[in-house]
Amino acid sequence: MREQLSSQTVRGYLVGRGVFTRADGLEVEELAGGVACMVFAVRGEDKRVVVKQALERFRVVDEWLVPPERAMTEARALELMAQLAPGSVPPLLDSDPEAFALVVEEAPADWQPWKSLLLAGEADPAVAAWLGALLAVLHSADGDIGSAGSFEAQRIDPYLRTIQRRHAELAGRIGEYIERLVDTTCCVVHGDYSPKNVLVGHDGLWVIDWEVAHRGDPTFDLAFLLNHLMLKTIHSPQVGAGYETCGRAFLEAYGQEVDMEYLLGLVGCLMLARVDGKSPAEYLTDTDREHARTAGIALFSDPPGSLAEAWAGLPP
Repeated sequence: MREQLSSQTVRGYLVGRGVFTRADGLEVEELAGGVACMVFAVRGEDKRVVVKQALERFRVVDEWLVPPERAMTEARALELMAQLAPGSVPPLLDSDPEAFALVVEEAPADWQPWKSLLLAGEADPAVAAWLGALLAVLHSADGDIGSAGSFEAQRIDPYLRTIQRRHAELAGRIGEYIERLVDTTCCVVHGDYSPKNVLVGHDGLWVIDWEVAHRGDPTFDLAFLLNHLMLKTIHSPQVGAGYETCGRAFLEAYGQEVDMEYLLGLVGCLMLARVDGKSPAEYLTDTDREHARTAGIALFSDPPGSLAEAWAGLPP
């Protein structure tokens, strides 16, 4: 792998890749918040771009190693989505398989992550419906992106196998969900369909961070997003009705038949994983985590048959 990019070297790198013509005058900002990549916003010459370079070791407390080749998976997924749903993803400007890096257009300055809006109490069901409709397009696509090994390294092991190890008394039930996920490879799946990976603007929406994309189980994407809405309900119960409305709008716009008990059971597994897995949700308080642990175990141990029942069962 080429040397890790830094705020000092990314200008020269982009000139060498032909994205910019000269390094002088380029403004560089290292973007925080990600655990999987070095990310830089670089602006100049009437361009605003984002550079992502995949890390081999994620920046979390537990050891979490993932092959950096996933950067090229993201590049292929961006190309696919640009064809399937133009305007739904940032335009890809460059991909570099030697450095495991890619360059995309930066979103307009006034766009915000949907996660930030949700945590601020702005639960817009129109955004959720757009995401459901887009996910249906993705799951109907024909493509061969990513690998089962990458999904194992980025989701199955750090999320589900980790909670298996840490909750031995629940290992058998969790294992049933793992087995179904691993055995299902019917369509292209995003793998990180989360509010943090949705950028919202007045004139558009983008889904970003496609490095976990693979052929897999479509229910995983549905469960991943619904889990985040339920976790936010636990964290901010005063907005819970709005989050539930978003969840309902998301599923309705998705419009495809779903096994609700399997879906909600998988939500429960992911909820427990965001408390006791390798990537805990950073905004949850100690009380939130205990509530999420209880709710997650209840969901996957005895999943309800409807979204309304699942929300009604969340701790007050």
